[in-house]
Order: sequence, then C-alpha cells, then structure tokens
Amino acid sequence: MDKEAERWLIIVLVLILIGAGMSGCAKPQVNHDEPKEPTTLETIGRLDAIVTVLGCMFDPAPCQKMAEEQRQQDGENN
Repeated sequence: MDKEAERWLIIVLVLILIGAGMSGCAKPQVNHDEPKEPTTLETIGRLDAIVTVLGCMFDPAPCQKMAEEQRQQDGENN
C-alpha cells in the first residue's frame, strides 16, 4: 500500500471511531408516560382515606353501617 492510501484509511477509521463514540454517549430517550411515585405531599393528602381503611380493618361495625346507608341512598336514587 502506498502512503496516500494508508493516510486516507487511517482518517476514515478515525472518523468512524469518533462517530461510534459520539453515538454511544447520547442519552437514551426517557419515557414520560410511566406512572410516577407519589410524593410525600400527595401521600399526606390521602391520609383521611388511609385512616378510614385502617379503622375499618380493626373495627368493621361502623364501616358496615356506612356501607348499608350508602346502599339505601343508592337504592333511593335509582
């Protein structure tokens, strides 16, 4: 091989190497449609529902009364 062909071959290989290196450093595309973890403020905002569920687990009688009243109201509305 002559010197000119070797020089062009080295230049082309270096450009390919630089191009491969640059494409490997690109950030992957982030999916924004995935559900996110709730923040502390959002969790505190649902505290009344959490308290109700825990209360019904340990003393189901008031919850059963509320469910029965809800069923009666739904029956009247229909």
